[in-house]
Amino acid sequence: MVSGAVFVDAGNVWLFKEDPMRPGGKFTSNFLSQFAVGTGIGLRIDVKFFVVRADLAFPIRKPYIEGGKWVFSDINFGSSDWRKDNLVLNIAIGYPF
Repeated sequence: MVSGAVFVDAGNVWLFKEDPMRPGGKFTSNFLSQFAVGTGIGLRIDVKFFVVRADLAFPIRKPYIEGGKWVFSDINFGSSDWRKDNLVLNIAIGYPF
């Protein structure tokens, strides 16, 4: 069976201890302001034993940007530079759920 998906995903990765090679990576009380948010569309192929997923996504919130972190105004599918820097294709195999 083939189906589609529209999704929004949020999260980040933090450290338990401070690491000089990854400044700002330690988990602190302001972790909510460090969430990244992305959105996209996907294709799902369910072959009973597993699901093949192909997702095309792009960021809508970049926590590492100083000042305005929401980047809705930067979205430009017509720009090859924007597509190169922001569009991400993920292909995965997973269990059906």
